[in-house]
Amino acid sequence: MATSRLPQRSSGKPPFANLCSLWRRGKTEENLPAWKKLYPRFQLEELLKATNNFDPALKVGEDSWDTVYEGYINDSYKYPVRIKRFKPHLDHQIFLTEMDLLSNLHHPNIVSLIGYCLDGSDRIIVLKHMAQGTLHDHLHGKIYYEPPLSWKRRLEICIGVARGLERLHTGNPLIIHRDIKSRNILLDQNWVANISNFQISKLVPSSLLESDSHVSTTVGGTLGYLDPEYAFSGHLSVKSDVYSFGVVLFEVLCGRTLLDVHRNEEEIELITWGRRGVEDGKLGQIIDPRLKGEIAPECLKAYAYLAYNCTIERGNERPGMSAVLKRLQLVLLLQECIEADIPYSPSWLTSLVPPPKSSEPLVDMDASEYLHLIPIMTSSRLKSIIDCLKWVRFKQ
Repeated sequence: MATSRLPQRSSGKPPFANLCSLWRRGKTEENLPAWKKLYPRFQLEELLKATNNFDPALKVGEDSWDTVYEGYINDSYKYPVRIKRFKPHLDHQIFLTEMDLLSNLHHPNIVSLIGYCLDGSDRIIVLKHMAQGTLHDHLHGKIYYEPPLSWKRRLEICIGVARGLERLHTGNPLIIHRDIKSRNILLDQNWVANISNFQISKLVPSSLLESDSHVSTTVGGTLGYLDPEYAFSGHLSVKSDVYSFGVVLFEVLCGRTLLDVHRNEEEIELITWGRRGVEDGKLGQIIDPRLKGEIAPECLKAYAYLAYNCTIERGNERPGMSAVLKRLQLVLLLQECIEADIPYSPSWLTSLVPPPKSSEPLVDMDASEYLHLIPIMTSSRLKSIIDCLKWVRFKQ
């Protein structure tokens, strides 16, 4: 008797049930956020081991959002990481916002995402290790008494932050950080600045950069760094980040905290005191004493006027981040020219130091005036010169 060639019915699930299961699984994976597909998910046990059960001795930072630890991940070899554990009472959306942003931001001056952990109420982000800590540590914190940051290193750090902010402000959609401050500026082993902490950052239409328009939102940020126009009106714009960065510029120049109750009454608040120093032409009285003799007077003026203009009360009178970046690059180049006794055009200095409150555009600069600098500059510095020697308006 011939044997039938028809497939025998299985006693288990019908074939179409397995197909439906695979289809559902595929649809679920399609709906997953990109970071769940691109970045490794660490087990809580791995991170407990990396931080010695979240040992307080390994804690390097804490605020109302999270606690940050340093630890070592055991893979094929041990490598250091920065482990950011969110507070359990926080809205899960805060964790999701930061993961969404970091997974789409790839820039040398924005902190790098390594992975994440979701385990019950634990929400943890694993970031690239930052060997030199925060800018705040070096200006005011536990590293204060070590050799201070040199003036040129401070300028390079500020340029790095400006590059990162320019990236945020020129994307589509663009991103307003909303919490730029020295504690959120991390420094890697090569002293490269990395912007961190995107929990309250806001994605807004790119058209916001093309005008002085704004979005209305609940006010968020850190007192002292918070744009006063935004604080009073709830109107958020890219110029809100510019104000916060201007506060950091003053912090870097003066080497003091935003509030110092041990000073005379007129010197307690950094921004009021710093801006008055610029207006009165008393810049020598406001600089960090540890920088005495390091800053060329012309460079000090250029930098101080930039910080002043970034912290103008009206947002539409502040420069945009692209202009701020170019200005900082020129300030560093000016410092290097003076140190190397290289002549520079007086019109260059005039373009860098407009009178306070002036809304006049910077004068155009002729690149031919600086061609003699090329042989002594590295290729990266040369690129900075080429980028800077363009028509730059103070207002965007």
